[in-house]
Amino acid sequence: MKALLSRSLAVWFIVLLSFSSLAIFNVKAQPRTITVPDDHPTIQEAINNANDGDTIYVKKGVYIENPIINKTITLTGENKETTILDVIAGIKVKKDKITITGFTIYDGHDGISLVANNCTISNNKIKQTTHGMVIFGNYNQITGNIFELIGLSSAIQLNYANNNTIKNNIIESCVEGIQIWQNSNNNTITENTIINCQDTAINFQYSNNNKLIGNNITNCGLGTSIYGSNNNSIINNNYVNNTIQFSANGWYYLIWGNPRSNNSISKNYWNNYTGIDINNDGLGDTPYIIDDNNQDNYPLMTPFLTIEPSPSPSVDPTPFRFTYQVTIILGSVIILVILGILAYYKKYKRKT
Repeated sequence: MKALLSRSLAVWFIVLLSFSSLAIFNVKAQPRTITVPDDHPTIQEAINNANDGDTIYVKKGVYIENPIINKTITLTGENKETTILDVIAGIKVKKDKITITGFTIYDGHDGISLVANNCTISNNKIKQTTHGMVIFGNYNQITGNIFELIGLSSAIQLNYANNNTIKNNIIESCVEGIQIWQNSNNNTITENTIINCQDTAINFQYSNNNKLIGNNITNCGLGTSIYGSNNNSIINNNYVNNTIQFSANGWYYLIWGNPRSNNSISKNYWNNYTGIDINNDGLGDTPYIIDDNNQDNYPLMTPFLTIEPSPSPSVDPTPFRFTYQVTIILGSVIILVILGILAYYKKYKRKT
């Protein structure tokens, strides 16, 4: 009888110990939500104490700092209008698969400097910085952001950046809108609204195979410029009241013996188009002439309808905390059960 009881207790001990180990492992692996300033007073301190996969939730307030993100985390502000980063150097992203959402970032050199891949930057407001967002990386999603009063360069600049999506952003009263520069290829620029830019709204330089689709470009010095770039598709965009609607001349590029750029420009709306549409198919019967070598053969008679950006929902950290706490409680209960069995077994041995 004693041997049987010993074997039974040993089996139960091994089983419970296995469950305990699994529970403890889950506690370690479960992503956490770290709240600023409740858990740490600054965003950078929260990043320093975070692990890959964690979420840093920043409550509303003004934070004077320049976070460097070198871990795969989600950085979420409580509300982009009231969660404010007053920066000098800006946010520097140095790790792949990072998400930043829900902040106002202002008064620095760069709003966000992104040297990474597969990141999502959404629902932020960047204003009164020298550069809005500078991207060196691939497969990033830049969506639903607002850029205002970017003072020296572009709101969004792509450098050696490929396969990125720039979508549903609003760029207003900046020096330049979006720059696709320095061998930035296969990017999609779509459904953005760019208004009142002093210089160029969208600028291609030495970049190929990009898609410019469904953007609203209004009251800028130059709507779109193409220089030394090929096989870009410019389709279904609205060009309204820009001082110069479109430039693809690139004369300086040509005098060095380089070939003329070759791009597809089609089915855009040009508010200064004077042609007619006799068959009422929505397309002008004559091309819109850009220059001697470029034209839109099928200009739209009315503006192309695009979808305005919609705000992203705020992230509630409560579910993450709940899961984490339940896992800890479960592990603690299992450990207590094991200790109870051991105590009972010890007491039984003394009696026998």
